[in-house]
Amino acid sequence: MTRASFLGALVSVAIAVCVWPTVGVPAPSPLPPPDITAIAKQVTIRRDTYGVPHILAATEEAASFGFGFAQAEDHAVEIARRFIGGRGEMAKYFGTGVESDLLVRRFDNAAAVRTGFKELSPLLQRILTAYIAGFNHYIAAHRGELPAWIPVFGTDDVLANSRAGSLRSLVDARTICALREKYEPQVVLQVPQAGVGESDDVGALDQDPDEGSNAFAIGPSRTTSRRAILLGNPHLNWSSLYWEAQVTVPGKINFFGSTLAGIPVLRAGFNEHLGWVTTNNNPDLDDIYALKLDPKEQDSYLFEGQSHALRRNEVTVEVKGADGVVRTESRTYWESHLGPIIHRSATMVFAVRSSMLESFRLFEGFYRLSRTHNLGQWLDVIRLNLLPTSNYTYADAAGNILYQWNGRIPKRLDDGTSYELDVPADTSRYLWSGLHPVSDLPRSLNPTGGYIQNCNNPPWFVSLRDRLAPGKFPSYFERGELALRPQLALEMLESQPRFSFERVLEMKYNTKMLVAERVKPDLIRALRAVGEGSDDLRRGLEVLEGWDNHVSATSRGAVLFQRFWDQYRSAVRQPFATPWSVLNPGRTPAGLSDTAVALRIFGEAVRWTRTTYGSEAVAWGEVHRFRFKDIDLPADGANGAYGLFRVVSFRQMDDGKRVAGWISDAEPLVGSGDAWVLAVEFSRPVKAYSVLAYGQTTNSASRHSRDQIGLFSNHSYKRVWFTETEIKSNLERSYHP
Repeated sequence: MTRASFLGALVSVAIAVCVWPTVGVPAPSPLPPPDITAIAKQVTIRRDTYGVPHILAATEEAASFGFGFAQAEDHAVEIARRFIGGRGEMAKYFGTGVESDLLVRRFDNAAAVRTGFKELSPLLQRILTAYIAGFNHYIAAHRGELPAWIPVFGTDDVLANSRAGSLRSLVDARTICALREKYEPQVVLQVPQAGVGESDDVGALDQDPDEGSNAFAIGPSRTTSRRAILLGNPHLNWSSLYWEAQVTVPGKINFFGSTLAGIPVLRAGFNEHLGWVTTNNNPDLDDIYALKLDPKEQDSYLFEGQSHALRRNEVTVEVKGADGVVRTESRTYWESHLGPIIHRSATMVFAVRSSMLESFRLFEGFYRLSRTHNLGQWLDVIRLNLLPTSNYTYADAAGNILYQWNGRIPKRLDDGTSYELDVPADTSRYLWSGLHPVSDLPRSLNPTGGYIQNCNNPPWFVSLRDRLAPGKFPSYFERGELALRPQLALEMLESQPRFSFERVLEMKYNTKMLVAERVKPDLIRALRAVGEGSDDLRRGLEVLEGWDNHVSATSRGAVLFQRFWDQYRSAVRQPFATPWSVLNPGRTPAGLSDTAVALRIFGEAVRWTRTTYGSEAVAWGEVHRFRFKDIDLPADGANGAYGLFRVVSFRQMDDGKRVAGWISDAEPLVGSGDAWVLAVEFSRPVKAYSVLAYGQTTNSASRHSRDQIGLFSNHSYKRVWFTETEIKSNLERSYHP
């Protein structure tokens, strides 16, 4: 089974799961907390002019204490909510999230992470303990300014938060529907496909957050400076809250990068010697085992010719009602010896196992990577197989560039059986008991073409010049087409023989919409062939002919084309005249498959755009806005599925605008896509620029909650202050926690 997409908590009518015993609040931290007074004196937090913390400490534990304190300064309330969600207590505190709480409890998150903590190295145990002590120290020192509901947290909460996220992405409603369609089609639930039949007031793809990333590395043979260059920017919901920091412990670590609020280590970035960024890949970490129910024994299943009883379990969560009274809600779930039961039909039960849920050392993996000084050391950490997912794009000061497709991939019987949905489990034939070593996974080191890229494409397309061969790898490794977004990345990287660092900075903000380039010529030819035609078609043609196929803020024609393409794509089964082909992966798909339908829908799109926005030639930035409290700026970008490297998705608002940013202090950030961008040239000294669209903090009273959106909208960056001289020259304040 491929990794399920994240749809939030599981749909309660779609699944029935039972596993390990009901749990309560996670136990106190396994290690005693540090002496707060002593450890606080060992760390100094230096905030630069954009509020980014540069944490200087005498020990790695002290640095982690400062890391937790600084995160709390910027995102205390949101992190507390995430930790409470990891406990399975959202409904107890807030009255919502019952299904998520049940999910966390049925997989016994607290007990699992207590066991997982013991797998960590002693150093990482101390680092996590210091991190949560720093977080709690901030809460205690600012108790009067914070919501009273925030409790004291333990180290278990840090791991539980991460594992809860994995649980929520393990199985979704579409998976259950697929099982029902296969085994009981008469009762299949209909789950709409994203982007099909969406409302008439917003581009369909804007409803589907593009949760991925862009990344590329260019080797010295292709750069004007003869130094390697690294670029990365992740695409998550803006409410995910990327957060920048630098951690320095002399002689131990000196690393600048980003993480998400509530995560105790940096997950991407650079030091003096090397750097890396990640993009989502699609490793098959999970298996669904199809077990036949025993017709002779109630609530039993057959395995290896023997009958095994399903184990029943009552899971209870607390729910705060509208009256403030906390009540309990219970559900019955089932489990097997192969794992939790995620679905049950009249004749079958389906158990799930995931290597992701057994990956307790992922924080340790990131931290170890940030301490490495050369490619050999970095690969030694990767070989430990601590990190469960992701494509890694790497570059270093020695001139190396590397692509690594990564995952804790179960070893399976590769006999032609599909593992995409479920596999038969009447015997142990298709059960896995070990993981592939990293040496089995796709990798490209210093390819002759001089570049690597990944925009969530399968590993076979990191370069058009140096292709990896999928036939050399197991069939259950990631397969799939090369989407339009990575095609645009490849087009840019093939566009010139050498790249300056300044050119790379410009490339990140490329607003070209590749799908328009692929189909607009056919549409224009069809419109011209109509002759006089209708006034709507004539006016629409004029707009298209004047449009440069970009979604910049000033682009006139992008809103009209997006409306046309969304409706046309929904109306025809195969929208392209030439579908994607592995024989021409960077130039297909292309053309319009049905020009008659396209003409009809284009006329409708012209009328809709004019009616909705006053003109079929409305500028993209008149409709799309970056809003942050007192800031309202014209926006650019669109969903990556249109073939955008400048990826931003928006929410439709009541005033007719599509917005990314704050809509109110009481709600999370809206929008998704580009937010944190990092570009590094491994010169001596290393040179780096970054931008974080929504700023360093969610505290709306701080200017750092919106002081980077102007840079972001203007296609600019801030310099990363990395050396001691740079930090001291751009210092806003310096203090002990």
